[in-house]
Amino acid sequence: MPSRPLGRSFTTSFSMNLRYLWSGKQILIGGGLIPLLFGAAVSAQSPSQTNPSNLPDVTPLLAQRSATDDRRQFNELLRQGKAYVDNGNFPQAIAIYQQAAMLDGENAELFGSMGYLYARQGQFAEASRSFQQALRVNPNNPDYYDGLGFSYARQGLLNEAASAYATAISLGPSSRESVKYRLALGIIMLQQGDYNRVRQLYNEIHSLQSDNEEAAVMMGAALLQSSEYEQLITFNNQALRLFPNRSELTLQLGKAYLAQGDLVAARRALEPRLNPDWRSFSLYLTWAELLEREGNFAGALDAYKQALRNEPTAIAAKIGTGRMYLELDNPAEAVWVFRDLTRLQPSNADFYYLLGEAYAVDEKIDLAKKSFGEAKKLYQAQGNTAGSDRTQEKLDNL
Repeated sequence: MPSRPLGRSFTTSFSMNLRYLWSGKQILIGGGLIPLLFGAAVSAQSPSQTNPSNLPDVTPLLAQRSATDDRRQFNELLRQGKAYVDNGNFPQAIAIYQQAAMLDGENAELFGSMGYLYARQGQFAEASRSFQQALRVNPNNPDYYDGLGFSYARQGLLNEAASAYATAISLGPSSRESVKYRLALGIIMLQQGDYNRVRQLYNEIHSLQSDNEEAAVMMGAALLQSSEYEQLITFNNQALRLFPNRSELTLQLGKAYLAQGDLVAARRALEPRLNPDWRSFSLYLTWAELLEREGNFAGALDAYKQALRNEPTAIAAKIGTGRMYLELDNPAEAVWVFRDLTRLQPSNADFYYLLGEAYAVDEKIDLAKKSFGEAKKLYQAQGNTAGSDRTQEKLDNL
């Protein structure tokens, strides 16, 4: 769960009704149309034959007609928008709903639904603005704060996201519905390193829903990230008795044992979970680290490769693969891996350093000097004196 920004899919993070039923409110936004119609009614008669003081007051009738026309147009826009949503054409649906919002600027559900559609498209800045408009009309709807918090979080605005989720919780702190808002806030707190707040949120969730396994995973992540390994081992072993199928709890347990240097216990926790068909990047990455610690470099290489099959762009697995090639005296393959990493992140000094090591082992001294030189230049630009000195030592020994 912690590896995912909020730990769950967007569609379950808040519920929006995409059907936009007409609220039944009278709309009178046709003010610009009323003078035009009234002028036409007057000009239809000859001024010389008509006394303006004898004309009936048609303004109420025209206003009612305008409101009826607007309502009919609004309903038609909602129908069209829903059809686009049903067909997955979210951009066109948003365009239609924007037109509808011009007819009813006080429809919170309409703005909230546009926020949902924007978020589905990854347009999180636009989504947050739409949710803010929804909250302007209806400030007591926790789902809108949920959507706002999600949109802020995806923009990296963690403080704003935390505030939105906290407000959602405050609107119904004792409701079971508030559990999902606490889970979302917990993920934000994990990212910000506020582990005491995560613990508090876990306790609140546990009092409302004692069998919530997502909360257990969240708590395990907090204990792991705060290096409270003994507490984690106790907590996760208890949690696994309740939720034996939650692989995240097992993975956290294995990582804690690894951090303590207990390779036997780490193996005992992780090995039963291994399954090539199970696409778990984190499990195989941790398993590779365990095998590497055990000195089983061939096995570690296979595990790093399996991790890459599950997540082909993972930098940590690529680095591990290159390291294992060096340990197995295959510098040519290591060069290929580290050179690829320098292409992916050309300003990463560590990758040039690793590439220099691979070239040195492969006895390509000129290329090694060039790579170490680039690494040193980048380290110096970053103010990394230790990295620069380490690289200079390598250059001196070539």
